[in-house]
Amino acid sequence: MPDLSVIIPAYNEESRLPSTLESVYEYLEHSGHTFEIIVVDDGSLDGTCQVVEDFALHHDGLRLISYAPNQGKGCAVRTGMLAGRGDYLLMNDADGSSPIEEVDKLLAALKSGASVAIGSRAKADPEAVVKAQLHRKYIGNTFNLIVQSLLLPGIQDTQCGFKLFTRAAAHDIFAVARLNGYAFDVELLYIAKLRAYKISEVAINWTNAVGSKVNVLTDSPRMFLEVLRITFGAWTGSYRKA
Repeated sequence: MPDLSVIIPAYNEESRLPSTLESVYEYLEHSGHTFEIIVVDDGSLDGTCQVVEDFALHHDGLRLISYAPNQGKGCAVRTGMLAGRGDYLLMNDADGSSPIEEVDKLLAALKSGASVAIGSRAKADPEAVVKAQLHRKYIGNTFNLIVQSLLLPGIQDTQCGFKLFTRAAAHDIFAVARLNGYAFDVELLYIAKLRAYKISEVAINWTNAVGSKVNVLTDSPRMFLEVLRITFGAWTGSYRKA
């Protein structure tokens, strides 16, 4: 079994994925960890699958999971997490906005007793550099205030696409999670909280990547509705253990 599984959800990422795969593989190859990289193709309509297959010809430890039609990022991450075989499972965005080197900070948090470590762009840390567009930062902060008031008080950034789980926590949480939209992060963290997993929020370096799939005008209202759906599920006991 590998030490680390890196799950990369991908939808129409033929242009951004190659550089991310290169950086992730190069770093892990010299990190001392045994690892696997799982790219989950979420029904892409471009050459995403071909990019992964070409990369795998010259790099061991890369797996491609592909399905159609497109289901949403939540489905892609869930599929990869449930397929991961590592002791630790990392969710890592295809755009490379979170440098793979930051995984060491998350690993340190898990080895100190947490079961879930989440990269944060909002937690204050003078050594962390976050380069985000102002309007996205404002909308993100507003969304987080809603999430904190309804479900997750104290967590400052639920939406950063860089999260690390122990295998036991990942397989437990993602077996219950069901949202496919962009608020799936909120759902999985709420499930983790409900199951009393220790969540550590870790400030990381992060740079806004060109070509984001999130449309702040159309996706923000959908995410809010999904948060209400999670809240209703919380009130009705949908996420409790059997």
